[in-house]
Amino acid sequence: MVDEQTSPVDGQSPSEPKTRWWVSLLRWIRDMGIYLIIACVVVALMRIFLLQNYVVPSGSMENTLQVSDMILAWKPGQPERGDIVVFRDDLGWLPQNYDEAPQWKKVMAFLKFVPPLDEQYLVKRLIGLEGDHVVCCDVDGNITVNGEPLDEPYLVYAMNSVALRPFEIHVPQGHMFVLGDHRDSSKDSRAMLCSTSSVDIATPKLDSVQGSVFAILRPFSRAQWFSVPETFDDVPDPGPPPAVDEAEWSCT
Repeated sequence: MVDEQTSPVDGQSPSEPKTRWWVSLLRWIRDMGIYLIIACVVVALMRIFLLQNYVVPSGSMENTLQVSDMILAWKPGQPERGDIVVFRDDLGWLPQNYDEAPQWKKVMAFLKFVPPLDEQYLVKRLIGLEGDHVVCCDVDGNITVNGEPLDEPYLVYAMNSVALRPFEIHVPQGHMFVLGDHRDSSKDSRAMLCSTSSVDIATPKLDSVQGSVFAILRPFSRAQWFSVPETFDDVPDPGPPPAVDEAEWSCT
């Protein structure tokens, strides 16, 4: 005899037992964990190969960049004259930072969300590439690159500016010549050339560049995009390198 309450009706199978709530929760946690791992991998790959955020450490790029601005740097491609570049402090321009970072920041650095904590970075404007002849200054007080004067409306100068101290340099191969926009208050290629009398110390290597700054990300009130100033469009290619017996640099 068949129990009518448990027998199939019209050929249908008995209903399956409902999934318990905690099983559904575990599945949701598992799926969210997978999505989170994928998101972290994507972000890490973007940080390694495409872009990286940095915090401006000093006022040397005022008023273009302010201290503590969060900026975004684009990594692919070679930097151009006029770019604002982020580069490693391989030459010891900055004092060593011995502060121990908190554990959470170490984790963020490991996941590539922030730059490596054992490296220090500078932000400057790239004025001259390898082979360029950079001179300060012409009769109007402008820096010239390969004989072309630069009109730089973004500069900050004080009265009796030390930034106008005359210098001349042929940028060595594989190096670059960088200056801050606030040239009275910037430890840059000009300052290092005149204080150390060393071209190698004054011109960071091109392979130290981490990327070209293209935007301010924070604070939102200062958010903006950057491009190469038009004045650099007229800079010609460098001429032949100087003869061995000619001075490759001077600072007076």
